[in-house]
Amino acid sequence: MENTSNKKSLAFKTMLRLFIIVIVVSLIASAAIGVFIYSEMSETLRDYTYEASLTGSKVASSRIITDNRGSVVKYLKTKKTDLDYENLLDNLKMITENYDLQCCDIFVPHEDHITYIMSTDDKKPGQSLGKEASYYGSEKKYIMKALNVSLKSELDYEKSPRKNLYTDDVKKGVDIMTYYMPVLDKDGKPAAIFSASYSVDFFVKTNWEYILELMGISLAVMLVSVIIFYFSIRKHVIKPVTKLTKSVRLIKESVKNGQTVATNIHTDDEFEELATAFEDMNKDLIGYIDENTKITAEKERIDTELNLATNIQSGMLPDKFPAFPDRNDFDIYASMTPAKEVGGDFYDFFMIDENRLGVVMADVSGKGVPAALFMMYSKILLKSYTLMKQSPKAALEEVNRQICESNPEEMFVTVWLGVLDLKTGVFTAANAGHEKPAVKQADGRFELYKDIHGMMVGYMDGIPFREYELKLTKGAKLFLYTDGVAEATNANDELFGTDRMIEALRTAEDKTPKDVLEAVNTAVDEFVGNAPQFDDLTMLCIEYKGKKED
Repeated sequence: MENTSNKKSLAFKTMLRLFIIVIVVSLIASAAIGVFIYSEMSETLRDYTYEASLTGSKVASSRIITDNRGSVVKYLKTKKTDLDYENLLDNLKMITENYDLQCCDIFVPHEDHITYIMSTDDKKPGQSLGKEASYYGSEKKYIMKALNVSLKSELDYEKSPRKNLYTDDVKKGVDIMTYYMPVLDKDGKPAAIFSASYSVDFFVKTNWEYILELMGISLAVMLVSVIIFYFSIRKHVIKPVTKLTKSVRLIKESVKNGQTVATNIHTDDEFEELATAFEDMNKDLIGYIDENTKITAEKERIDTELNLATNIQSGMLPDKFPAFPDRNDFDIYASMTPAKEVGGDFYDFFMIDENRLGVVMADVSGKGVPAALFMMYSKILLKSYTLMKQSPKAALEEVNRQICESNPEEMFVTVWLGVLDLKTGVFTAANAGHEKPAVKQADGRFELYKDIHGMMVGYMDGIPFREYELKLTKGAKLFLYTDGVAEATNANDELFGTDRMIEALRTAEDKTPKDVLEAVNTAVDEFVGNAPQFDDLTMLCIEYKGKKED
């Protein structure tokens, strides 16, 4: 019963879609044909009206003009008609009837109005003679052009620029196309203007009647074709698809049970190939599900281990602040945001003795788990040799020697290592290929400090390192960071840079080290926006306050 319902539903949908396609195609085809016919008939209409205007102009020039504007002036002056006037009006009405025109007029143009001589709309001769009317639309422009047309010979009539002599405007609620031609006196000069008007509305109505008739015929032909096509599709497509659908449902159930199923479709065409492909997919899908179950379990195990590694790494970095609540001679704050679950940046600070503070800022090459392992190894060595009260220079040289002894992956780490004498405010430091620190003395502003640079730790055995001294006044601040700050990148591939970093530091230079780091971190976040973080973001700020007397 379910199978029969599906067959009817598929047949109905097919018929409905075919019917919609037929309607749409018929409308598009009829519209295209209608546009083409309209364009062609419009051109024919313009030719037809233009021919009528030439004929009327010739007739008017031969009948109404007997001397230099004599007849025109006489008619306008006396407001009386004669036999020539009546004969010309009859001829114009004949032209209007023969060419299916709206009307024909003869008038004299002036600067701001026209004066009628005659019109085929006149019920009796002379009805419109002498009447004045204003220009409408773009009429004046083309009337003035018509006054300059030379029509002294038959050749001039044939070559007249018809495209510049007609308007298409709405007059008295009717869309009228009008051609203008000069009425010449015996010297070939324009004495008046002859106009031939055609109703565009009448043309459009006739054209639409033809298009609608064409649409009806084409729609009927296409509907008959659809019915024939539908029964063919039903026999050769819908029935095989229905049978294949039933087989696919069995395949779905077989995947749940872990068993394969045969479709048993033998049509010797593409449907049989499709059925065979479904059987192969059924077998592969069962295998993929089993494999995916194993992969998911493995991924969950790796995620658990990565979370554990993240906790271990963060636990190795000082993260409790204030770090030395019993000290009032300095304040320190640091943070590290890894680009992945674990990172290669690290910082450290520790008391060497009562009056000396060790500070480390480092960046391991690479990212992820390898960098994190190398980071922990390097951190332990740096802290151990510094706690042995070795100078920064000696500590770096010893750490470099030990790393180079066993470094098969040839990894390295950039390090800024300093020891602050809390009595004097003197920082004894060494820079192993790390970023330049930013310093603010008590009476100054944050600036990059161009210190002495050496090679990275782990790059080559036996490298000598150099150290220098940096005197901090009471109230001075030192800002250390990794390249993840300056090289933070936004969606336009622009770098944050040290200039923006200095600007951010200066916005909080009179505040606590924690406020300084938050100002820089906010500036980086606003600059980067929704762009992904590509590198670890690690910062440290220390404020030297000096010993305070009781």
